[in-house]
Amino acid sequence: MNRSIALRVLGQPDPNAPKDVHLVGRYAIGVDWADSHGSIYPFERLRRDCPCGACATLETLSQAMGWPQEIKKAETGLGVTWADGHTSLYPYPALRGLCRCAGCTGGH
Repeated sequence: MNRSIALRVLGQPDPNAPKDVHLVGRYAIGVDWADSHGSIYPFERLRRDCPCGACATLETLSQAMGWPQEIKKAETGLGVTWADGHTSLYPYPALRGLCRCAGCTGGH
């Protein structure tokens, strides 16, 4: 999987610093980054991309496993407590690397 991390350019906003975290519709988290890029992370995909590694190996996700109970914007990363009690912390540079928009994946 190709995951790139945005590099900071001196004198420019840190591309790995979130300005805003918000819900997008009913099934996704949106992040507006300091460099004006916007990312959308569907809940189920975000759970499968959990840094713990074990979530990526799950064959199926129950409804509780793919539904956030709490979302916290912390200094070090985005914290998510899932309805099944599992907690995930996505460091901001890694979260930015998970963006699957056309600009980040080379799509058109």
